[in-house]
Amino acid sequence: MVKQLPKVTDPTFRTALKDARLAAKLSFRELAKRVGIHEVMPSRYENPEHSNATLPGLQTWEKLNAVLFPVGEAEVAATPASANSEPANQEQSGGRFLRDAPIDEIVAELKRRGATSVSINW
Repeated sequence: MVKQLPKVTDPTFRTALKDARLAAKLSFRELAKRVGIHEVMPSRYENPEHSNATLPGLQTWEKLNAVLFPVGEAEVAATPASANSEPANQEQSGGRFLRDAPIDEIVAELKRRGATSVSINW
């Protein structure tokens, strides 16, 4: 079974991220470099008391998992090809497109991720 981080909505996410990063012997900077995010972001994800604390989006969560829990070649060979391919569209993957979300849900998600104010212009 492949290990992974809990979903960002899970209360244990921040601690699990820190534990996984330390187990991999990665600094904030090295983890950020490997994931392809700004070097301050891992600290913001791990520390809820950080002045700019936030949580990663789905794509970053997936990249964090790929870096912290790499899949070995044997596991890749044993994984069905359909599990490795991208879904044809967001709906098939169980997600939604941003364009289909109501504005109040978008604002709530931005605030959950640390935004202190949101301005929408269209």
